[in-house]
Amino acid sequence: MTKLKTVQWNIGGGKIRDTIGNSGEQTSYCIDGLDYIVTQLAAFSPDIITLQEIHGDSKLNQAEYIASKLGLDYVVSDFYADSHVEEGQKLGQAIISRFPISEHSFQFFHNPEYRVERPDGSTMVSHDKGLTTCSVKIEDRNFEVKTLHLVPFKPFNVEPQSSSAKRVLEDVEDKLQSTSSSLLVQGDFNLDFSSLAEVLPRTIQGTEEVFQGVPTTPKGRKYDHVLYRGIELMDNEVDSSALTDHYPLRMTFSL
Repeated sequence: MTKLKTVQWNIGGGKIRDTIGNSGEQTSYCIDGLDYIVTQLAAFSPDIITLQEIHGDSKLNQAEYIASKLGLDYVVSDFYADSHVEEGQKLGQAIISRFPISEHSFQFFHNPEYRVERPDGSTMVSHDKGLTTCSVKIEDRNFEVKTLHLVPFKPFNVEPQSSSAKRVLEDVEDKLQSTSSSLLVQGDFNLDFSSLAEVLPRTIQGTEEVFQGVPTTPKGRKYDHVLYRGIELMDNEVDSSALTDHYPLRMTFSL
């Protein structure tokens, strides 16, 4: 039996908190912790990693750094907005693989440009996000692997099941459609549900889902989700001891 080990992790620009920092306060995540993230990943030895909120500038692409430290030869990354975590950085997402990657593509999701006034009088506006897709060849099978990051609804006081969110989620479902018999979708959906069936019914149809029975963030949200087809889930774990503002999800599948 061949096992496939995967990780889904929004790494928040590679920032971590110290062990006594308040995990519920965003300002606690201010320590450069890229090597901490590498160490945590190395302990699990994953075959495929999907990351969101990676940083990149002219000197360093965080996904490429992580891949090199883990000895994984294949990585694709897409940057699509200025970072809200650290000035001067671009924000993106990535797929890292032990197996060859091909057919890499990226699509922007519809940006509703939600707006909300901050306490300091400034305005927060939803920024661009999107979908990364590639083909990963494992033994004699081509897997379609996708990662994504959705608009955060909660900070803009938008209910995911409201009419305001409908166009956003319909666009996400349109872009997530796949006919591949071997499929892995991992990402930060920014949807606080144990199952995505209530909000993304077309996406769920014909796929299996890793049911999220526990929070995937220190604030108690179930934002990170995993869908799959053509493989069998053996084990999954959410590491709530992680010092990042999202927890890593670790899955083991059987091919």
